[in-house]
Amino acid sequence: MTPQRSAMRFVHRCLLLALAGTSQSVAARCDEPSPEPGVPWRTDYASALEEARAADRLLWIQFTGPWCPNCLRMEQESFPAPDVVARTRSDFVAVKLRADVDEELALGFNLTGLPATVLVDPSRTVLAVHQGYLGPDDLDGVLGRAVAARTPRFNPEDLVDDTRIASEPVGPPQLARDRTADVARPLKREDHVELSGYCPVSLVAEKKLVEGQAEYAVSHEGRVYKFANLVTFNLFRRDPERYVPANDGRCPVEQLEQGREAPGDPRYGALYKGRLYLCASVEDRLRFVQDPERYSTVGVEAQGNCPHCLDAEGLAVPGDPRFSLTQGGRRYWFPDESHRDAFMSLAPSQTIRR
Repeated sequence: MTPQRSAMRFVHRCLLLALAGTSQSVAARCDEPSPEPGVPWRTDYASALEEARAADRLLWIQFTGPWCPNCLRMEQESFPAPDVVARTRSDFVAVKLRADVDEELALGFNLTGLPATVLVDPSRTVLAVHQGYLGPDDLDGVLGRAVAARTPRFNPEDLVDDTRIASEPVGPPQLARDRTADVARPLKREDHVELSGYCPVSLVAEKKLVEGQAEYAVSHEGRVYKFANLVTFNLFRRDPERYVPANDGRCPVEQLEQGREAPGDPRYGALYKGRLYLCASVEDRLRFVQDPERYSTVGVEAQGNCPHCLDAEGLAVPGDPRFSLTQGGRRYWFPDESHRDAFMSLAPSQTIRR
């Protein structure tokens, strides 16, 4: 099915919710920022996302439509609630979008009806999706849980810690999506599914071992990953570097201390500066957490320093694993996106001097 047909189906489903005679004044209210002292709605997704990133706040995307009676109910009953307004002003950048105007974005979240409340962090990791009417208390609860579930920028104690779930063997051959050609291809029996088939996005964003589904799989840099649902599948395809395990999934502690390449285990994962590191055992994970700076740069070029700064100015500027790049089989870190973009713009002959 073409994206255009999918978009039209989404709009058609939403239009089925319409009530005859809904006034056009509702559309005007949906598209205009709310006056003080209500929720300060934005109307442009891109600028709202940039604002959320700059302010380090969560992004609240409210999909609506002038034909949707429950959208009007939330306008009148839920959004003006004092607790909702206060929480929005302290923790969120709120943007209100018409589903028929921003169809592609709505479909990207796998929405099938309105109203729809989508909460994401500044990196576009999905924290919550709710379709349907939310009363004031329920809406405040959804917003509060998203704030509580947000992964902090850096917390060495923020670990994937569920040793009760054992790794399971990879099942029979299934279909995966080829990331470059975006077409389905059959997996060969000798192909290996990474992370024992668990969803890498759920592991990073939710710190949970969630088994991936056969219909949501992708081959990235020769490795196959499976995902819990369409939302996590799309998040990975937009920014795979954020979710693939560091050091190609090998245990950095074993590699540095024992000089051997041991495969990491998703049960013993640790998150450091937003990147997932897989350790081979509980003991290895404890050692990693005690000194993450020592182990996180294993397998990274220039000891984790920015290659662009080394080449252009001869300066050792520490990179950040959240801004990484794999090129020619080597992994690099950069302090921010601008340094990474500058490095990528150089011809291969101009890149880092060794």
